[in-house]
Amino acid sequence: MKTPSGEDSKNTLNIDFLNKLCSVGNEGMCYEQICEEFNINKRTAQRWISTVTRLFPNYLMVKRTKRNKYFKVDFMSSKFTFDFSGDDAYYVGEALELLSKVDAPNVDKVRSALKGIYTRLEASVESKKKQRNYQSDTEESVRGSELIKFRGPHFSVDANKIEQISQAIKKRRVCEIFYKSAQEASGKLYLVAPIGFLYGQSQYLVAKEVERAMIDSIAHDSNQVHLEETDLSVIRGDGRDNAAKQDVYRFFKISNVVSCAEFLKDEYKRVYHRELNETTGKMVTRSTKKAIKKEIYYSLGENETVDNISYYCFGIFRGLVHHIKWRFDAQTSLKLDNYLFVTPSDRQKVSKDDQGRITVEFDACGVAEMHWFLQQFRDHVEVLEPVNWKEIVQKEVIDQDVIPV
Repeated sequence: MKTPSGEDSKNTLNIDFLNKLCSVGNEGMCYEQICEEFNINKRTAQRWISTVTRLFPNYLMVKRTKRNKYFKVDFMSSKFTFDFSGDDAYYVGEALELLSKVDAPNVDKVRSALKGIYTRLEASVESKKKQRNYQSDTEESVRGSELIKFRGPHFSVDANKIEQISQAIKKRRVCEIFYKSAQEASGKLYLVAPIGFLYGQSQYLVAKEVERAMIDSIAHDSNQVHLEETDLSVIRGDGRDNAAKQDVYRFFKISNVVSCAEFLKDEYKRVYHRELNETTGKMVTRSTKKAIKKEIYYSLGENETVDNISYYCFGIFRGLVHHIKWRFDAQTSLKLDNYLFVTPSDRQKVSKDDQGRITVEFDACGVAEMHWFLQQFRDHVEVLEPVNWKEIVQKEVIDQDVIPV
């Protein structure tokens, strides 16, 4: 790869082009935008894309929208870093000198060099931002710290399984998990786009199910399925009034995940050959199909974070959102100063009356978890809202024999 310092670079992969693909975000760039940005023709743009595909097959993301292809490069691997050369520092120094001059013969050359540095900085910032957003703070790694120790009963989590899922999250790679639950004791295979981990009493994987028909519809030159959700109320589950909307996101208990494996799509290329037809004695052309395995990646909306998905969850259960109002007696209230009943803290409204009793209000889902939480306070807490709380608990927890494991 060459820098865009010479005219011959138009027929070679431009390093600034690669950096631009790293910094464009989820929207990507189509051929028309590439040609306009770098003042090249479509054939040159196709050669550059072909080179990126050859050099970085696992990182080039391709999507189709209204017959246009959009490209981006997504380096989520911690092994990838952007390095800056001595020439970059030189041109920055030149730029500082030129700031004090009104006219300079080489101002265009320096401006061109600064544009290249800017695209590299842009790409570097974007890459580092993604690395920060993904924090490997899984239960297994936290428990391994010498400074932090956990006590009490908990499910054992396989470190290898966590690592496989973590890599899929980091690289945004579609994967298959075999999952056993109370409803499906024999197990079921799920095709998912993993988003992150959520801690309750157990550790959960937050993910979106991926329809196989959606992957089958991906063109042979594409490798990314788009699952973006833009409606924040849908992501957070606000105002959901039917069970169907509750299945946008799934919470899989890690201890029930039997296996996790990367998903590979079969791509077929027709290979034509001629052979002799023994009946007619003539040569005929036949075709065979050659299978090629290809990894599939996914993209999410910027609001599709674990924080937003679990926004209204009291613990880890998603369901109908209720307005909750609890009042604790004076004795218990003394122990509840600075207590966070829900996360984030701005979701709760806390007040204290002249008797020293704390009243807390918030909107949340997860009746079973709220019921289990209240049981530990026995008669020291009063449920003011919902007014039919006992009927809700009877229907959703007791009648269905839901237990806290």
